[in-house]
Amino acid sequence: MAFSYRELFFGGEKFCCCIRVRIGVIIMSVLGMLFAGLLAILLWFEVASTPDMSSNERAIFIVAGLVETLLFAVSVLGFVGAVVRKQLFVQIYAYFIYLHFVLNLGVAIYLLYFLVHVSTTDQVKACQDAIQNTTAQSQCTGLLKIGLGIYGAVAAIVLLTEIYGAIIVARYVNQLQREKRNVRMSRMSQSAFNVAGNRSSTGGRYSTIKGDDDGIPLQAGHSTLGHDEFDPYEEVAGPDYRAPYSAYDGMPTSTDVEHGMHDRGPSVVEGEISH
Repeated sequence: MAFSYRELFFGGEKFCCCIRVRIGVIIMSVLGMLFAGLLAILLWFEVASTPDMSSNERAIFIVAGLVETLLFAVSVLGFVGAVVRKQLFVQIYAYFIYLHFVLNLGVAIYLLYFLVHVSTTDQVKACQDAIQNTTAQSQCTGLLKIGLGIYGAVAAIVLLTEIYGAIIVARYVNQLQREKRNVRMSRMSQSAFNVAGNRSSTGGRYSTIKGDDDGIPLQAGHSTLGHDEFDPYEEVAGPDYRAPYSAYDGMPTSTDVEHGMHDRGPSVVEGEISH
């Protein structure tokens, strides 16, 4: 069997070497319900309690609130699907996890670009303008770089964790598909075995073919035309050869001749003799 990266990443049934992927999906869905539900509450509360928010900021908070609310809903769906082994629910949860990872990746890239090219430049300039000491300026700039590194590390950990969770969900989806495929093949094999068993139990009998006005089976020995079987000797004119007759059947014997002479009388016999 050829090596396949797809089978390596998405074909396993365990993660972290020993934990079943079903348990991983249950844990992920529970954590998703907790964190997504909490973030959704905070975001919607912020939108409702801050009327002086700019239109761009409000749009960002609303989109984030919608995403987290949907994540909470599909996390509930994924939890139910993992518990009852429902493939459709787990697939919906998996697709949203993929979408959420792509969104988080885009947001992380945008924030990293903003911090490196915009915010860092402004903050370095502020450090240089506010602090006259060269040593203090270098320390301020170093703190900004440390903060940028911390953000990059946190973003990388979050993204790697999320992509690993997506792989776990994908493995469980593939496992459910394999189980369903095996059950289907087992049922087909069982059906084929039952059909073969029924054919062998009939002993190779022929089926009957019925017309509109008669029903004559094709199997010999089950005639429906009567109880008399076909007798080939009835069609032959002459004596019945099945009885133990001699080869001279149908010809007069000596006994028959004597009986005939006795019936005709002695005068007739004498006249025939004298003649």
